[in-house]
Amino acid sequence: MRRKKRAKLLFGLKVLAICGAAVFMIKGVGEFYASAESDSGKEEEAEEIRIMEERVTAEAAVPVEIEENEVAESQSAEAVVECQGGIPSMDWDADESYLLEKIAMAEAESEGVEGKALVMLVVLNRVWSDRFPNTIEEVIFQRTGNGGWQFSPLQEGGRWYTTEPDQECREALELIQVEKWDESQGALYFESAGKSDWHRRNLEFLFQYGNHYFYTDKELVE
Repeated sequence: MRRKKRAKLLFGLKVLAICGAAVFMIKGVGEFYASAESDSGKEEEAEEIRIMEERVTAEAAVPVEIEENEVAESQSAEAVVECQGGIPSMDWDADESYLLEKIAMAEAESEGVEGKALVMLVVLNRVWSDRFPNTIEEVIFQRTGNGGWQFSPLQEGGRWYTTEPDQECREALELIQVEKWDESQGALYFESAGKSDWHRRNLEFLFQYGNHYFYTDKELVE
């Protein structure tokens, strides 16, 4: 009888011990996973903070980079203008392009692409000068002091009214506008060879191209 009681008691103690160990193990495993999840959460949080810091740093650097690029582009553009003979603006519309092509055709039909481009550049040099009107149309249609025209093809019955631009005129315009070609030396006037001596007497001769002589005002080269 006593042996049976002792056996039951020992069995009960074993059961309690096993249950206690199980509870301890379950608790330990739970704490382990909780700790792991906590560490993982901290790592994720730290990673998110690091990413946000990198984004803020990158965004803060963008305006500076853009500003530096804009300054560099501006300086580069200024250098290009200076190297290309000081051409200040190529901003004109289709109508003005047609007028440039037409006056080049009327004045220099047989002078090739560069000869036509030089006539266009005389018009543009006047537009860019403070001595003449400020638009292509006004320069081409400017009157002289005696009621005539600055460009002889516009005289009554002149070539202005009978010619249309050809492919060379379009190439000449592209040469100036796209390739920034300018060999005009700032010429403000030109004349056909042998037509008059007024230009030679009153202006500064610059150079000859084909049948045209190019000039500027004397005070501009003194």
